[in-house]
Amino acid sequence: MNDEPSTMREPNTPRLIVEVMTSSLAGKRFAYTSKDLRKGVLVGRAPDCNLRFDGARDLKVSGHHALLEERKDGIYLRDQGSSNGLYVQKQRATAEGTRVYDGFEINLGQEGALLRLIIPGDPAPPEAKTAAPPAPATHSTTDDSSQSLTMMVDSVGAQVGAGDKTRHIIKAVAQKLEARAARRRASLVTLVGALFMLIAAVGAIGVWYYQNNERLQAQEKHDSSAALDAREREREEAERRRAQADKDREKELADLRDKLSALETAMADQVAELKAAQDKRFEELRKEVDEQTAARVQEISEAQFKELRDATADQIKRLEELSKEPSDGDFRKLLDKYNASVFLIFVQYPLLDETGKAVGIESGTGTGWLARTSDKKAWVVTNKHVVKPFLFNAELAISHAIRNVSPAPMKDWVIAAWRPGTKLREKVGDSNLSVAEAWATLPGGRGGKGSLSLKGFAPDDWTSFGDDYAAHLAKAGFKTDLPQAMLERVKAAGVHEMDTFNDLAVLEFDRRDATELTTPLPIASDDELRSLHQMDKVMSLGYPLGLSVIKGTTVTTSPATGDIRSLQFEVGVIGTSAPVLPGNSGGPLINSSGKVVGVITRRFEGTQGEAISARYARELVAELAK
Repeated sequence: MNDEPSTMREPNTPRLIVEVMTSSLAGKRFAYTSKDLRKGVLVGRAPDCNLRFDGARDLKVSGHHALLEERKDGIYLRDQGSSNGLYVQKQRATAEGTRVYDGFEINLGQEGALLRLIIPGDPAPPEAKTAAPPAPATHSTTDDSSQSLTMMVDSVGAQVGAGDKTRHIIKAVAQKLEARAARRRASLVTLVGALFMLIAAVGAIGVWYYQNNERLQAQEKHDSSAALDAREREREEAERRRAQADKDREKELADLRDKLSALETAMADQVAELKAAQDKRFEELRKEVDEQTAARVQEISEAQFKELRDATADQIKRLEELSKEPSDGDFRKLLDKYNASVFLIFVQYPLLDETGKAVGIESGTGTGWLARTSDKKAWVVTNKHVVKPFLFNAELAISHAIRNVSPAPMKDWVIAAWRPGTKLREKVGDSNLSVAEAWATLPGGRGGKGSLSLKGFAPDDWTSFGDDYAAHLAKAGFKTDLPQAMLERVKAAGVHEMDTFNDLAVLEFDRRDATELTTPLPIASDDELRSLHQMDKVMSLGYPLGLSVIKGTTVTTSPATGDIRSLQFEVGVIGTSAPVLPGNSGGPLINSSGKVVGVITRRFEGTQGEAISARYARELVAELAK
């Protein structure tokens, strides 16, 4: 294995650029290299398509509509069994393939999406060879005159030696033939005029259709922008309400502290007054009764005093508990302490067909956190669906079964982990990911900080699609009338249940530098987990939305706070109001004491999330971290 840091790079020169003219992707361009085209670029609405249209909005586009591929003599387009046809330059394409050139237009169905192809350096399409139209016959206006006709008849009659009667017959026949020719010319002029009007009408309809389509696209873009603005305003309003709630809470706590101080003073004064009154009464009674009666009175007085003192102590203790609720400042301290121990996890693996040939690539991102260290190793907890997304995603599992593909062996995978503040890209906007400051395992290489490996998983809970395959196909957006061989593969496929405690994995890092990986996050004990209550404050720490929101060159976390909303100890699930988005998966859920109480797994309503109880992570680390 090479010790030098490696860099993952994508080809820079596109072989083909697809410009989407209409549909939900209107205005966007997609570039593909020769390597992509040799593998095949699948176009449609299905999740495994390379150029994927919106499954809810682009209903005229089939799940697997077309395939773009490069052959020896150029780029070809093949119909993949679409339900409404595939057209190249308004000509129907077939499953065998149609050669395409720079500037060609493609229609996905007669009313589906319109695409334009840009092929840099491609020769111009061959021009169709057509015969030159014959020159239109010209008619002299002088030929229509009676004088010209008479002269022509006389000339012909003189040549054949005809008499006057014969010449009269020849003239009559010529007049009839000329009248018939005139009528034909008039019909031809009428037909040409009608054809011109038809062409003008078609042009007007085309202009209207184009303008109307542009207007609809502009309206759709405006509506989309308005929806995004509305969501942004909602987010800002939620932040404002949260800040106001925090401010009100601080004010309430200050009021409680003031009331506590005032109550302590009042209680002390009341106790002093009561004790003085009791002492005075005791002295008076002792003067009036014998010593035995006085002792009894003193005993009763002391019992009443003790009862009042205990009640006062309980009230003071409750007020002190109310004043010790955790604040955002407490979580900021925990963030400063443990932020460097939370990692951005990236996984990428090839897809192989039944012959072992690579036909595609899939990837995923998530969060992991440092749970234990030794002199030479460190162990990081994350979710199983972060490392192997195809085990939990029904769409991916069905797509693999239909295409008869499977992930490559893990020796061909890319697994990388970056901590906050380390380099993710060489420059802003770069599509290449740098592993110079990451722990990574690559085919034939490793990251600059060292290598990592998948140490193990929690036990699997597998569910196959079986006879219920049709419902799973429909839910995932696939057709159910597939060939029998495909259906058999779909029946045999399946997924793991994400809402169980088996969605856990442990990664093992090389620890070559003793100053690295020094602060593992403490995991709550069973007693600490049992002491949790609803509405306890918690903080989630991770990378929501993964690589898509990290625009700069370095990695940064996105912490969020919330409450515990539900506790289901019998199934090991904790519900939280701390915002959870794709990319948070595998991250720690931390309480105000700085203990990990759960592992973020998924969101289930809006941004509300669920976490696996930290008990299962603690047991898995104890088993694997050796």
